[in-house]
Amino acid sequence: MALTRRTRGQAVIELALVLPLLLLVVFGITEFGRAWMCMNVLTSAARDGCRLAVVTAPDIDAVNARVLEVCDAARIVPTAVVVTGPDPLDISRRVTVRVETNFQVVTGNLLGPFSGTIPLRATAVMRHESF
Repeated sequence: MALTRRTRGQAVIELALVLPLLLLVVFGITEFGRAWMCMNVLTSAARDGCRLAVVTAPDIDAVNARVLEVCDAARIVPTAVVVTGPDPLDISRRVTVRVETNFQVVTGNLLGPFSGTIPLRATAVMRHESF
């Protein structure tokens, strides 16, 4: 009987020591997964916009609309969409589409130094198909 009384207190102390670390790991994995998903959406939006740009003149408005369409599907608001190229004097005829957003850390109060926003950027580069 005396042995069980002593081990109950020990279990509470062990839980109090391990629980904050466990929560930090769980919330860190969750935020990393959200950031990874956001990066995948930005990469897909940049790729789709770049593909549209290389088969058109490029039509900047259509490229921006396509990038926003992909981002809106995932409820991501891009802060910047930059379309450059193709340069007629450049032999490579590259078109570049860069999409940027600010990733908001939801569990920032629990993760301390990782709170706030993290800038994310995805870039796609393709060769223009005609001139």
